[in-house]
Amino acid sequence: MTLDELMALASEIESKQRARRKDRHSRPWQPSATPASSIGYRCERRLVYQRVAPLDAEPVGEELASIFEEGHEAHRQVAQELAALGYQLVETEVNFRDERLEITGTIDGKLVVDDGGGEKGKDLRIPVEIKSTGGTAPETVKDLRADDFYRRYYDQLTIYLYLTSQPLGLFLFKSKQTGLWRVIAVELDFAHAETLLKKAERVRDAVARWKAQEASGVPSSLPERLADRSECLRCPWSRTICLPGDAPVDPLLLAQDEQLLEQLIAREANEQPRADFEAVDKEVKTRFKLTAGDRFEDRCHWGEHGR
Repeated sequence: MTLDELMALASEIESKQRARRKDRHSRPWQPSATPASSIGYRCERRLVYQRVAPLDAEPVGEELASIFEEGHEAHRQVAQELAALGYQLVETEVNFRDERLEITGTIDGKLVVDDGGGEKGKDLRIPVEIKSTGGTAPETVKDLRADDFYRRYYDQLTIYLYLTSQPLGLFLFKSKQTGLWRVIAVELDFAHAETLLKKAERVRDAVARWKAQEASGVPSSLPERLADRSECLRCPWSRTICLPGDAPVDPLLLAQDEQLLEQLIAREANEQPRADFEAVDKEVKTRFKLTAGDRFEDRCHWGEHGR
């Protein structure tokens, strides 16, 4: 086999893996209820679109599809290692559904825990959510609730605990870099669960209105967009049917956006250094064009070449 043939084989292997992973997550999915994994999104308009307009979502890309695959693999590896450590994970990938609120979901598994007393039947089964993380994993429940990304995980488990009458649960975060785990104990927050259930009710009612209006030919009403547009960039409907850029935003809301303010300050701080770099860079390239073209050659040892 020649080097060119081996390079072609390497390219073929890459392409096949990407295509396979993308194909496994490219089929449109129209949930018949609001997924617990989505309830943490603040934008209720997005939750309605997920149920009534799945075909209008942007397709899942190669990288996101691969992230999904890695998540499934992490679940399998964690279950195996738990068993090796002497812990039993049961009821894996069991679905749950609440018909009244139209919420559905899947719990990763339940950890069998001895509740003491030594009697059979005293074992507890603690719900466990397994997640992989590429960055620094949260260390406490407070960390979970403070971060927009991790808060969606927290909301997902909260819904499950409430609807299945479980007072306690566990998060297990696996580091993609080291493979080490961060395990966080969670106690059901009833007040927070109530806010999520009210959101589910609003989404349920909005979906019902959509279906009724669609049948009658009347224009469909939707929940309002988020005023700060904070979730729009990663929403698969933002560039297809929602188009938040076409809707007005109150300038006062932007003025009160702390994250935007921090970004503006950072941009201003870097603006002058960037301008200085560009000016010097342009002058240096001009000088080199007068000699050996626009290549930056090593001239450290001037004595070898003469002055």
